[in-house]
Amino acid sequence: MSEVHVRLRVGNETYALGIENVLEVAELGDLTPVPGAPRGVLGVCNVHGQVLPVFDFAQLLGTPRDGRPARLVVTDHEGRLAGLAVDEVIDVAPLASGLEDAESDYLTHAVLEDGRLVGVVDIDRVFTALARDAA
Repeated sequence: MSEVHVRLRVGNETYALGIENVLEVAELGDLTPVPGAPRGVLGVCNVHGQVLPVFDFAQLLGTPRDGRPARLVVTDHEGRLAGLAVDEVIDVAPLASGLEDAESDYLTHAVLEDGRLVGVVDIDRVFTALARDAA
């Protein structure tokens, strides 16, 4: 696991993705709907000539959200790409010390930073769930 993480806000929750799994952060912009796609698939977009599926990260995590997400986080796991729609990208920095195990399907650890709990995302489990949800 990398020491440097991209911190994201999804609803009122804060999460961290290892920098090695984040290729790009962009405005969410317009998405092309995919007829018959599961609820978690917001659509597809063109990123540098590649069609990228975009998933509602809040829905996957079970985190409530008001309104439409604003940012797109382009992620890579073992050569597979996906876009995660999030509310905000907060920063890119090392995590605070004191990681604790997390009891969640999509988190490896959690850490308390400035009074906020930050969930460290298990990208392998997330991509497994995205593949399942997209099928």
